[in-house]
Amino acid sequence: MNKAKIKSIAYFLGKTLGFLGLIFVFYTLAQEYTLASFTQQFIAFLAILPLLIVLNIISVLIGIYAWHQMLLHYSSHRFEYMLSYYYFSKTEIAKYLPGNIFHFIGRQALASKLDITQKHMAQISLLFALLLLTGTLITGTAFAFLSQAIPLFILTLLGISSIISLMSLGYIYPSFPLSKKVSMHLYLALSIAMQGIMLGIIVMYQSEAFGYTLFFQCVSIYTISWLIGFVTPGASGGLGVREGVFIAIVTYLAIQVDSNIIIFSVLLVRLINISVDVLLYLWTFILENKIKEVKI
Repeated sequence: MNKAKIKSIAYFLGKTLGFLGLIFVFYTLAQEYTLASFTQQFIAFLAILPLLIVLNIISVLIGIYAWHQMLLHYSSHRFEYMLSYYYFSKTEIAKYLPGNIFHFIGRQALASKLDITQKHMAQISLLFALLLLTGTLITGTAFAFLSQAIPLFILTLLGISSIISLMSLGYIYPSFPLSKKVSMHLYLALSIAMQGIMLGIIVMYQSEAFGYTLFFQCVSIYTISWLIGFVTPGASGGLGVREGVFIAIVTYLAIQVDSNIIIFSVLLVRLINISVDVLLYLWTFILENKIKEVKI
């Protein structure tokens, strides 16, 4: 079987998983909410919605900064962070349509403007993805240990996987300075941690009493769900996969929180994610007047 055939099958399976995930999420949603009750619940969040949006924006900007540092390493000349922001946000929207990985392909167009070879730009995208994966895994593992409520066999698997991923930093792209890989890895880990923390805040805002165990559990499970959605080929920004996996893991672990809270929380995070991506994308049109040399 040739590579093209394998790729098409992988993307078909990814799209199918995303579609099935959406069906599962909305079916579960329909069991807990009516349109009126969901809207009422959303209105109750208007007080902290600005905080959640700011957290999400900061999370994305930190991720872009890590990518910016990678570009500077390979570029023959220096350039401002805003240029990296422009291309990142301009292409990030492509992960929703046609799907995962296509936002990386769109960034290849930036190479010629920065005197970066196409090979190096592809390496940057791959390194970014690898560091994002390892950072997410370690973030999920750290919060799982903090929760002190995740089953031992899962903690063991996460711990071993995190150790292996950390050790791999010294071997992937050995020509790339280890210190830079570590710093970018930490930036990306922080970026994803903020996504999980945002989910944790939403869950706790609806809970009657604050509990660190529940908070850390939610952050850990969400980051692992984010990871699974990210690696699923063809899934548009992990849409459906991330939400379905989160609900499934929470159900499997019998987390002591109402199912309607979990469903609403994961959907609100997705809504904020998409809104922020669109907002940052729209801001690039304003930047075009300031960055004259940047055209896609």
